[in-house]
Amino acid sequence: MGGVGYVGFLGYAVSLWLVTGVAMLWIDVKIYELTGMVKERGVCRFIGWLNICLGLIAFAGNMALRKWGM
Repeated sequence: MGGVGYVGFLGYAVSLWLVTGVAMLWIDVKIYELTGMVKERGVCRFIGWLNICLGLIAFAGNMALRKWGM
C-alpha cells in the first residue's frame, strides 16, 4: 500500500484570504463609496488589505517550510 499524502487546509485558507480580500477591495469599497459610508469604507479597506496580507504571509511561510523540510 502506498503512502498517504498530506492534505491540509492551508491552500484553501490562502485562497479564501486572497479572494475575499480582493473582492472586498474591488466591490465592497466601491459600494460604500457610492453610498457615502466613510467609516465602513475605511474598515472594509483595512480588512481587505489584512486578508490579502495574511494570505501572502501564509503562502510564503508554507513555501519556506516546504523548502527547508520542516
